[in-house]
Amino acid sequence: MNEGLNMDWGPEKIKIQQKIEDELLADYFTRHKDAVIAPENLREAEPEIAQFENLVASFESTHTLAELHLIIDLTPEEAPKHPVREPARIALAPIVSMLKILKKETNISSIKYEELREKYMSLSRAVGMINNNKVHHDR
Repeated sequence: MNEGLNMDWGPEKIKIQQKIEDELLADYFTRHKDAVIAPENLREAEPEIAQFENLVASFESTHTLAELHLIIDLTPEEAPKHPVREPARIALAPIVSMLKILKKETNISSIKYEELREKYMSLSRAVGMINNNKVHHDR
């Protein structure tokens, strides 16, 4: 069985993970206070939603999620040279940037934002996080 896929997460674990991610995001915004845009000055979300969707599609056409999930043993020293994971990790940067822009600068609905955020999280989990020379795909 592939431990990296971690398909045994139930609704409670997912809720806990969501809470942790929300707290981390709130902490980030607390420490990185940017000017808040008044609701009436927010841009229409649709063009940036389309751009986000294109970035996700490009990522998925370039990087195989199943192949990324198979990477489980990797040291922090090896990671920058990994031929599969490192290009995928770098390709996540514009996607998460676009997600932040959508949240802060557009009139995106919370439902649509969560839908897009989950798409990003799927990609992010495929790339995984390194801890103790293991790539964790469940964070």
